[in-house]
Amino acid sequence: MKRDCVFARTSPDQKLIIVDACQKLSHVVAVTGDGVNDSPAIKKANIGIAMGKVGTDVAKDAADILLMDDNFANIIKGIKQGRVIFDTLKKIISYNLSSNIPELIPVIAFFIFQFPIPLTTILILTIDVGSDIYPNVAFAYEGAESSIMDRPPRNAKTDNLCTLKLFAWSYLHMGI
Repeated sequence: MKRDCVFARTSPDQKLIIVDACQKLSHVVAVTGDGVNDSPAIKKANIGIAMGKVGTDVAKDAADILLMDDNFANIIKGIKQGRVIFDTLKKIISYNLSSNIPELIPVIAFFIFQFPIPLTTILILTIDVGSDIYPNVAFAYEGAESSIMDRPPRNAKTDNLCTLKLFAWSYLHMGI
């Protein structure tokens, strides 16, 4: 069995058959097309891609992604940029969660031990805005990891931005 398989010059009916077969094997399927007859396969695929210059309106409406210049190399660039954005958001969320522990401890101490609250809500927000914005901007300008395109596609059902593992790591490991 081959690891990768590319189909070219297929008819619209064949595209739909290929999409069904690959999805039954739990693969992530991307389909490109430009015509009215391609729209069922584009719609059924996990990622439907239509051509922006030569594509019909029906294919464009069925697609998830529209290639404005009809350049297939931009698909790879888009995937890479999407992975960079996803990783960056995870880093920012993790940092922000871990930096909340020092602010959360006095509030918990107030409820459990009746200590006076040293930080008001406005003061906490001021500290967050003043101290968290610079690291978050730094994360946003961080480049992509060298192995970002070597990873398999993420599973949209299990690979979320906020997971139990992220909360545990942020609060219990980094936050403390």
